Amino acid sequence: MMKPTFEKTIAEISRLYPGVRTTIKDGCLLLEGEMEKWDEVVKVGYIAAQAKSEGVINNIKLKGYTPEPMRISSIQDSEYDGLKCDALIVGGGIVGTAILREFSKYDVDACLIEKENDVALHASSRNDGCIHVGMDLSRKTKKHHYLRRAVQSYEQLAEDLGVDYVKHGQTLVFTKTLAYLAMPFLFSAARKKGIKGVRLLKREELLKREPNIGKEAKFAVFFPEGAVVSPYNMVVALAENAIENGGRVLLDTAALKFEVKDHRIISVKTNRGIIYPRVVINAAGVFADIIAGMAGDQFFSIHPRRGVEMILDKKAASKSVNSTLSFYAGNSDKKAHTKGGGIIPTVDGNTVVGPTASECPEREDYQTTKEEIDALFDKHRHTLPSLSRSDVITYFAGIRASTYEEDFIVRRGKWTENIIHAAGIQSPGLTAAPAIAEDIVKIYEMVSGEKLAPKKQFNPTRKSNRLLKELSVEERDKLIKSNPDYGQIICRCEEISKGEILDCLRRPLKVHTTDGVKRRIRAGMGRCQGGFCQQLIVQIMAEEQKALLTEIKKKGEAPILLDDNKGGMR
Repeated sequence: MMKPTFEKTIAEISRLYPGVRTTIKDGCLLLEGEMEKWDEVVKVGYIAAQAKSEGVINNIKLKGYTPEPMRISSIQDSEYDGLKCDALIVGGGIVGTAILREFSKYDVDACLIEKENDVALHASSRNDGCIHVGMDLSRKTKKHHYLRRAVQSYEQLAEDLGVDYVKHGQTLVFTKTLAYLAMPFLFSAARKKGIKGVRLLKREELLKREPNIGKEAKFAVFFPEGAVVSPYNMVVALAENAIENGGRVLLDTAALKFEVKDHRIISVKTNRGIIYPRVVINAAGVFADIIAGMAGDQFFSIHPRRGVEMILDKKAASKSVNSTLSFYAGNSDKKAHTKGGGIIPTVDGNTVVGPTASECPEREDYQTTKEEIDALFDKHRHTLPSLSRSDVITYFAGIRASTYEEDFIVRRGKWTENIIHAAGIQSPGLTAAPAIAEDIVKIYEMVSGEKLAPKKQFNPTRKSNRLLKELSVEERDKLIKSNPDYGQIICRCEEISKGEILDCLRRPLKVHTTDGVKRRIRAGMGRCQGGFCQQLIVQIMAEEQKALLTEIKKKGEAPILLDDNKGGMR
C-alpha cells in the first residue's frame, strides 16, 4: 500500500485540525500550533507520518502546559573542559553503551556522556528484559532488520560479558479454536522472517508446559528463540567491557548546548566543561530529538509513551510461567502501537507482568497510577487466574522513545554533517542494540572518512563474579575461608554478602548509589525491598568510599540519611 502524498496528508490535517499549520521543510513535515489535548497532538503526528516524508517534526504545543525541564546533575565544574575525542556518544542506555563497546574494538578515541550518575537509569532499566524474536514486526522495518541480526549472536555476547541469558522461548496463546485456520499463514510468515523452530502446542502440551495458565487457552504457538536477560546488567556489562578496552564513560555529564558552524558541530557544552568531538553519536533516548535540535539536525520527533509493569515475588509459584507468555489480541495492539505486554519470567526468578502503554507529554514521568495497575490486573488475570495483589513486591514505569513513524532511526545527519543518530529506539531496542552499534561504527567511517583499524589487544570477555548463592556448598566454603566478608550475609532476601557488595563497589564502572548496588547484584531487590539491609549497605558504601553516611544516596542526588546537625554522621 502506497503512502499518501504530502498534499493529501496536509489536506487531511487541515480538514480535521484547522488550527494546525503544516509546512514542508526539505522533505519533512513540520507541524506547528496549539491544541487542548495531548492525545490530539499525538494523533496529528501519526497522520503526518503517513506521508512520503523523511520525518515528522511535531512542534505543536499543549495549551497552558509547560513541560518539565530535563533533569541534570547539580555538579557544575570544568572537569572535562577542553576534552577532545573522535566519537562522542550522548546517552548511557543499551544503545549508547553497545556503541561504546563496538568502538572499543578499534583504534579510535570514543567517549560516552550520561546525564545521570549511572548508566541504564531510563528505558534500559525500566523494561522486562525480553529478547524478542520479531514475529510481530514487518520485514520492511529497521526494527525487524536489526532484531534478526542481533538475535543470532546475543547468547554469545551475553556469555562473553558474563550476563545471564535464559532461552526459555515465547509462547503465543490463542483462545479461539477457529484460529487454527490461520496457522499455515503464521508459520509461513515466521519462515520468511527467518524465525527458527516455531511449533504448535495443542492444549494438552500447553498445559504441561504452563500449568498455571487460564482455562480460555485453546492452543499456542511456541518460538524457541525467545529469551530474557537482565537489561540493566547488560548495559553495565557493555560499559565495563568498553572501559576495560579503552572507552570512557563520563557520568553526571549532560549535553546542554552545541556550537555548530557551516553545518558541522564544533563543540558540545556540558555542565562539566566544553568537549570537542570529531563526530557526535546521538543515542539520547527520549531526548534524542532535543539533542538533534541542538545540533541543527532535527528531522524527527519523539513522543514519550509510558509503560507500567509489576514484579511478583519469587515465592508466588502459582503465578509463575515457564516462558514469555502472551495472549493473541488480534489487531488491537497494533492500533495502540504496543506489543500488548505479557507475563515474563526473569533471569532472577521473579515474574514481570506488563507493560501498559499511554502517551504522555513528559519525558521523565515515572509515576505509577492505580488506574494503570488495575488495567494490568484486568488484562492479565485471564492469563494467570491466580494473579493476586499480595504477590506484587513492586511496580515501576518506563518511557519509550517513540517516533511517529514507529521505527528506528539509524543514519547520518540530514543537515549537520558530523552527527549520527541512533534514535527512536523503543522495543525491541534491547535486542537490536548490538546490531545497531555495528552499523553506527560503519556510518562513523563514512562520516569521518577514516577506515578504522581493529585493536589487536581487544578483549571481548568481561570477568564477572558469580553470586554466592549460585555456588556449591564446597565453593562457598572455600570462598568464605579465603575472605570472611563472603560469610557475612547483608541482604537476607537475596542472600547477598558483604564481600559481594565490596566487589560491586570496586568494578571498572563506579557505583554511586544504593540503587546502583541493587541493580548490579540484587541487594535490596527482594520481598522487603531493602527494608532490612539498606542501612547496612549504606554503612558499607560509606566505609569503602571514605564518605559520611549522609553523603550516600539511594538514587539521584538526595541522601538516604538526614544530617544530625552535629557535623554529619559516620
